Amino acid sequence: MRSALSTLVVVIAIVALAIPAARFVSVSGVSAWSSSYVLVGGQNGTWFDAGQAPRLERVDLGNYSVTPLIPVPSNASQPGTVWGGRWNGTQWLISGFGEDDGPNGSNPYIYLYDGQNQILAGSLDQYEAESTWHGGDIFAESYNGSQWLLSGLGSGNLSSYGSSNHMALSTFNGNNFTDLSGWIPNQRDLILYANAWNGRYWLVGGGYKNVGVLFSFDGKNITDLTDAISKSVPEFGSIQSLAWNGHYWLIGGVNFLAAYDGNKFTDLTSKLDSALTPTGTYDNTTVNAIAWNGVEWMLGGGAPVGLTYPSQAWLLFYSSGSLVNLTPEITRTATDFIPNSSILTITPTPKSWIIGGYLNHQGLLYEYSAESFTNLSDLVSAYSYVNWVGSGETQGHTQTYIQSPTTHNRAFPESRMITSQYKGWVAETLGTFENYRLD
Repeated sequence: MRSALSTLVVVIAIVALAIPAARFVSVSGVSAWSSSYVLVGGQNGTWFDAGQAPRLERVDLGNYSVTPLIPVPSNASQPGTVWGGRWNGTQWLISGFGEDDGPNGSNPYIYLYDGQNQILAGSLDQYEAESTWHGGDIFAESYNGSQWLLSGLGSGNLSSYGSSNHMALSTFNGNNFTDLSGWIPNQRDLILYANAWNGRYWLVGGGYKNVGVLFSFDGKNITDLTDAISKSVPEFGSIQSLAWNGHYWLIGGVNFLAAYDGNKFTDLTSKLDSALTPTGTYDNTTVNAIAWNGVEWMLGGGAPVGLTYPSQAWLLFYSSGSLVNLTPEITRTATDFIPNSSILTITPTPKSWIIGGYLNHQGLLYEYSAESFTNLSDLVSAYSYVNWVGSGETQGHTQTYIQSPTTHNRAFPESRMITSQYKGWVAETLGTFENYRLD
């Protein structure tokens, strides 16, 4: 028995020595990945009251983690808010009301952010032309490929206009701030709440309550459209939102909705009222938010931004000339939209819609995907109002290097084992941003 065992050991040893050493070859592959997120802006505290503080956060939609951002410092003597923001291909420009730490305390402010880091201090007080905006607000911004158009409320002295409050308009190219407020036709004590670029010109709108104003700007000339829309839309009031879908504009505001193809205005207010009336009493049909996802529009409203009178929030889809009320669906899966509530902002993501506003002076945030709503309001528990949401996407590529044996023996399955090591190049990007960081 002992002799047989010795023979077996010898045979195994000889067989093992006869197996050629496995040669390893490295192969590689590249896999793409993306991660969607939204920026959520607003404030804690009641609009324009003491103790109002700006809020800005990044919410990653993969795991709903929250990263706080600080657009401007705030304390009891430095109130502020986030009104809006827009992506230009390489960075976000986020704006609002508040004071930074500059020598004069910029007010309003801009906050530039690349999706990961702030890239420029938000001070405007380095620009002499900002003086006519001082104490005012930047409500909206949009980019034409070379410069931003900023619009809002100015509270500084404007030589061509007697009152200190005025509609404010400017361009900003990252280095120069050019005040265009004096160009605005029929300058009044109103607010320019919305602007957007359609590839040929900006459309700019605003007003206050039942008074509306609308004009276009091609970078050189302003064309006043207020009379034209007023004749076509009898209920025309302050414009709160507008957007372009590649074919026509959708324009909404205080108790009205209209479409504009660049030549003609079409009044959609009666369709809006009809869509909302059967499902409840909506004392305020102000359209605060309009967004297009490439297929259909989503609209939301209630009381206008900055005003606190009682209203009930509502939400609609608009496609092929028809409005579909989504409000019953969202109230079925979450808390009821009882007064006071309002939808203030909407943005599409690659797979969903994000909706923001307030409910009983508490920030409201929902995600709509696959015909169902998810209540994310616990992520904005530090907000009294969610004034703005913007959608971004971090994209990148991971290159995988795999070392694999070129030979194996069936008697030894472990010779098939693969060892891997990964080296990833991460692109911190939104849209077409092509700056790569090696981690």
